[in-house]
Amino acid sequence: MVCCHIFVHRPTNHIMYEVITSALRKLVDFTDEELFLFMQRLRPLHLKKYELYLKEGQVCKMMVLVHKGGLRYYSRTVKGEHTIGFAFEGEWLGDYESFLLQTPSDCLIEALEDCELFTLSYPDMQALYQHSQRFERFGRIMAEQLFLATARSKSDFMLRNARERYMTLLNTRPQIFERLPQHLIASYLGILPQSLSRIRAEVAKKLT
Repeated sequence: MVCCHIFVHRPTNHIMYEVITSALRKLVDFTDEELFLFMQRLRPLHLKKYELYLKEGQVCKMMVLVHKGGLRYYSRTVKGEHTIGFAFEGEWLGDYESFLLQTPSDCLIEALEDCELFTLSYPDMQALYQHSQRFERFGRIMAEQLFLATARSKSDFMLRNARERYMTLLNTRPQIFERLPQHLIASYLGILPQSLSRIRAEVAKKLT
C-alpha cells in the first residue's frame, strides 16, 4: 500500500499565518483543506511608503490582503483628492468593479506605510470558484462589503454633517486617528484639515 502525505505549506512566521487565516475565516468558515488551497494562490508583495499599488487607468488585476501596514483608496477630482477608504492588517482592498469586469480603474491605491501584502489574482479567484461553493460565497461577501462601504460613504455625505461623520469614524475605526495624518482623515471626511481641527477641539472640550 502506498501512503501519500500532504503537507500544508504555512508561512514561516506563525503570526503571519494567523493574520491570513483569521482574515479569511472572518468572511467564510473555510475548511483546513480549503485554506490550504487558498494559501497556495496568494502571492506576497512588498510596497514602500507612498508607492502606488493601483494607478488611474490601470486594471485592478489583484485583490490585496494587508499583513502589515496600511493602504489608502482614493480618487482625484477637480476639487482635489478624495479618500474613499483605508485598509489595515487583516483587511482586503482593491477596486472590485475593475477587478471583476477587468476594466480600467478611476481610482488609486497608495501605501500609507511600508507594507507587506498578499495578493489574489483574478484568474486564481476564478480557479478557486471551481473547487467549492464557499469560495464563491467568499467572492460574493467581499463584493458586498466593498460595495456597502462605498455606498455608506456616499450616504454619509448626503445625510450627515461633518461632525456626525467624524463621530462615526471615531466610534467605528478609532485606530485611524493614531495611524494617519490629519489631512488624510480630513480627506476621508470630505472637509478641510482646519475644519477637522475645530471639530476635534469641540468634541474634546465637550468630553472634559
